[in-house]
Amino acid sequence: MKIIYTRGNRTETLASIATLRKILSRFVHHRVFYEVSSRNKRGHEFFSTKNTFVVKSIEVVNRDYLTITIFDAHNSTHSIEILNPSALRIYDETMGKGFAVSFSSEAPGDVESRCYLRDEGDESDGLVQECDLEKISLPQLFEYLDEITNVSNVGGLRSAKPSAALARPPSDVPSV
Repeated sequence: MKIIYTRGNRTETLASIATLRKILSRFVHHRVFYEVSSRNKRGHEFFSTKNTFVVKSIEVVNRDYLTITIFDAHNSTHSIEILNPSALRIYDETMGKGFAVSFSSEAPGDVESRCYLRDEGDESDGLVQECDLEKISLPQLFEYLDEITNVSNVGGLRSAKPSAALARPPSDVPSV
């Protein structure tokens, strides 16, 4: 497999599996955008699929042929397997954009398959973890707001009642 660096437009032969593992380790525990596609050399696309996920681990095995498997951290049934790629293109010159690589393979009949991976940042970047308030129902939210805004008389001060927009409808009024 050859490695093509877009910065400096240079090409090298893959030195070792350890080198490939080191290059790909930049994606582990990061959110990754990927596109897997296949097309003939005239540009007619057969298929393309795109998605994002957080990388749990990457396995590189070279038995009869090179196999790279990328595992999804949040879905054990989802993984990407790249079989016997002929080239690895590394995109790292664009400032402000994530590190990216592209594996390509050629098959008889002028068919080319490609797997593009782009680093979208740490696992926590761009992901808003659901807090307890986002998990509760609307009636539970009104009860919570009522509890935190209605404090008994403490030291002569009493908290204000919730505003009408946040107040729970009276129990004799049916909810919509």
